[in-house]
Amino acid sequence: MTQLSVLEYSLDELQRVVVALDDAELDTVSNCAPWTVRRLASHALNNQLLWAGMVTGNQLVSPDETMGAVAYDGDLGVYAGDVARRALDLWRTDGVLDRVHITPLGELPGSIVINFPTIDALAHAWDLSASVGRAIEFSPDELPAISSIVDTTCTDAARDHGLIKAVTVAPDDASHTERLMTLAGRAIPR
Repeated sequence: MTQLSVLEYSLDELQRVVVALDDAELDTVSNCAPWTVRRLASHALNNQLLWAGMVTGNQLVSPDETMGAVAYDGDLGVYAGDVARRALDLWRTDGVLDRVHITPLGELPGSIVINFPTIDALAHAWDLSASVGRAIEFSPDELPAISSIVDTTCTDAARDHGLIKAVTVAPDDASHTERLMTLAGRAIPR
């Protein structure tokens, strides 16, 4: 399994969750209060463009718009498909995984940087699903790669830079997906 295939899986999960949202759910307060589901989805999608732009020298969205969760007013499902295609195309640019890039964590090779949009897409797909009461479970085939990415990205250094939330407590009956999400700072609703 390649890093690009895991990113593709994570973007597919994010896109699938966004497409499944109905209009009535978009104004619901998400588990990232006070943001609504629409704002959280917009933030999650724009994060993908922010990271892909960072490693290819393209500013596709502004950091302020992304981190402020400015709501995308159009059809989020269509936007999710566009974002996934654009982000993957940029990550597939020759040499992007080998080059060193300036990031919030300092200079890092693309082969490390790609882990951040991957966990970001997965965590936000989970957040959006949890916010509307439809928990998702990641594919058992993908769990070993996702576990490795969580180990790489959900670190104290990433928390110090505000890229990852603090670890939460996993309930005793938590699934493997839920345990991974607690390491990414997600509270498990019961």
